[in-house]
Amino acid sequence: MLNAPMPMKKISLYMVDADAQRAAITLAQMSVIHPFESRQVEPELQEFPAEDYYAVYHELNSRFGKIIGYVREPFGDEIAVDDIVTLDQLRELDDDLRILWARVSDLEEQLRRQSEKKNALRQLSGSLQKFASLDLDLSRLRRRGRFLRIFVGTVPSANFDQLRRALTLTGFMTKSFFTSEGLDNVVVFGSSLQQEDVQDVLNSADFRGLTVPQEFSGSPAQLEADLNRQISEINQALRSIKSELADELLEHRAVLKSAHALLILAKPYASLAGVLRGKGGLVFMQGWVPAKRQAEIQQRLESELAYPFYAEFTDPEISEYEAVPSLLQKSWVLKPFQALVRNFGIPGYQEVDPSGLFALSYILMFGMMFGDIGHGAVIALGGLLLWKRYPGVTIVAGFAGLSSMLFGYLYGSLFGYEHVIHPLWMSPMQDPPRVLLLAVIWGASFIIVANLLAIRNFVASGQMTQALYSGKGVAGLAFYLAACYLAYMAVAGGGAGWFDYLLMFAPLAIIMGFQWRQSAGTRFERGLVVFIEGLEHVISNVSGTLSFLRVAAFSLNHIALAAAVFAIAGMMDSVGHWVTVVLGNVFIIVLEGAIVAIQCLRLEYYEGFSRFFTGKGKAFEPLRLES
Repeated sequence: MLNAPMPMKKISLYMVDADAQRAAITLAQMSVIHPFESRQVEPELQEFPAEDYYAVYHELNSRFGKIIGYVREPFGDEIAVDDIVTLDQLRELDDDLRILWARVSDLEEQLRRQSEKKNALRQLSGSLQKFASLDLDLSRLRRRGRFLRIFVGTVPSANFDQLRRALTLTGFMTKSFFTSEGLDNVVVFGSSLQQEDVQDVLNSADFRGLTVPQEFSGSPAQLEADLNRQISEINQALRSIKSELADELLEHRAVLKSAHALLILAKPYASLAGVLRGKGGLVFMQGWVPAKRQAEIQQRLESELAYPFYAEFTDPEISEYEAVPSLLQKSWVLKPFQALVRNFGIPGYQEVDPSGLFALSYILMFGMMFGDIGHGAVIALGGLLLWKRYPGVTIVAGFAGLSSMLFGYLYGSLFGYEHVIHPLWMSPMQDPPRVLLLAVIWGASFIIVANLLAIRNFVASGQMTQALYSGKGVAGLAFYLAACYLAYMAVAGGGAGWFDYLLMFAPLAIIMGFQWRQSAGTRFERGLVVFIEGLEHVISNVSGTLSFLRVAAFSLNHIALAAAVFAIAGMMDSVGHWVTVVLGNVFIIVLEGAIVAIQCLRLEYYEGFSRFFTGKGKAFEPLRLES
């Protein structure tokens, strides 16, 4: 349940330059090495032998990526790894793809220009629909006549009749030729001598002028036919260009297929451009590998490399722990919970992986807060329906639903009915103070376990002073246990003596003394920091423990919501009663179920992980042979 990331070894590999690419492909096939740039390289090995190779590979891969976007049929054949890819092969292929890309990019530019023309024509066609009812040459709407003045624009439909009557008094006429979304598109015409008076009338009617496009010259019917003809011609041109592009790609498919295979084989060696160091035919590289695969790596290198090599495997030093990547144990059951843990962070090397504990505590808390046989069954079945598309959701929902059903039996709750089955333990509403006390005990136990894990992580990473004297170490645990004991004595009614208080304040003094040694500044500044840190430590422990009261609160809230649903249903007739009961249960499952899931996650993150889990680890990203 509590696993640390897999033990790692640092490999230092010395080999002949001619074998470097073969070694890269071999290690990539095995997916075993997380390479890193060594900072402790012999002065003689300061050259980067793969630098030129990477430059050509990068340019070729970029150009291939642009071209492959136009290829519809994938290259599905398996890649043979018998041969390595030389720098000359990459350069020759790069020359071929440069010529092909020039042709493809030219055709792509033609497609872009034609598409822009088509979009512009479609916009004009859309604008033309507004003028379809006007049987006149639309270019006349743009002209400024000596005696005739024409206005084209929009007015709110509610103002149109009033505008028409007002314009009649000025000798102008108006016609609505298109109505949409509460606006009338209108044309207003009359004598130029009355323009100023008309302008005031238009403004009072909230008239907004429209610009008639320059392309509109002729009747709407003529323009529509012309636009359709142009769009048809562009569609034909697009089909012709696309066909030409498809023929071009088909003609060079063999070249593209070869590039696809060579790029896959070339990627591992190119990826090591910043890692490989060498000089005079000797190459050196370092990386992290799983310790359990050391013998396999040695054996594969011996069988694949043509020349002698030297591979040294060493355990990481404590000073290197922050740089060592974390390779977590794989488990299909824990996989979705590991994804939730990664939302907070990745376990550091030698740090405990909390996925198993997280899964157990999360599922138990969900059941405590959402205990109902029927609701749990619905959640489990709902998750099961998502198995093919979201298997992770199915696993989490399945376990959460089963936990809800288990506590439903303990509480005696079935779809909110509290008297259908006899509780195996008790109904939370029967004894709320007891439920609240159990939630606090659960929270205290949770925090104690988190503190123990923090101590374990400090010891594993060699931070012994932190493990002993910090607020998350032994001193912090002793303070919390003593505080819990004093709280118990206060609740039980027993008196606490001076020795009991000494058990609590002595660890607190140790924590504050440790903080004093860790801080810098004047005595006043250090004292202020120590006081604030000590107060924060006390408050965080108290608030963290009380945060788990929400476990009890939501278990009581679950029953209260069901009682509210049944109270409303009791006011209805027979049909209304059952409709209310069904919809109320759906509401509880969806809304409260989501809230409980979030609250469980919050308790895990802020009251659990924050106490022992840094989340600052680096993911193990091995060199891979990928398509």
